[in-house]
Amino acid sequence: MQPMKKFARFGVVLMLLVSAFVGWYSIAANYDYGALSGTYTINRNGEQCTLHLRPDQTFTEELKREGVAQQKAEGRWRRYGQAHVSFSGEFLKVSGQELNASGEAHGQFDKALGLFLSLTLAPLPDGPTFRKKLFH
Repeated sequence: MQPMKKFARFGVVLMLLVSAFVGWYSIAANYDYGALSGTYTINRNGEQCTLHLRPDQTFTEELKREGVAQQKAEGRWRRYGQAHVSFSGEFLKVSGQELNASGEAHGQFDKALGLFLSLTLAPLPDGPTFRKKLFH
């Protein structure tokens, strides 16, 4: 192979790798309301909870416990720091969850491989963990 073709091929591969890294990083580092919004679910200890976070900082929550009718709540959520979150008092508490000094539910978002979102409620890091649905 001619040296110029090798150099050109190397340049193309390098540009593709850099582009892939920049694309991945732009997703992995994005913790704004739009990126965090979506549907999160947890199913543990006989509880099933679905949490819908909207980009306008509102949420709806549906909680079903074994033998108990489904509860529903609506409220507000706010992000602080890079990946922490706090919910208004309407948030329905799930088992194993702790509230902050103000009585609010709070937690932290995490991204596995920079792409797959989860929300862990206090106590961190071992509290109840919601997983974001990839497809609705």
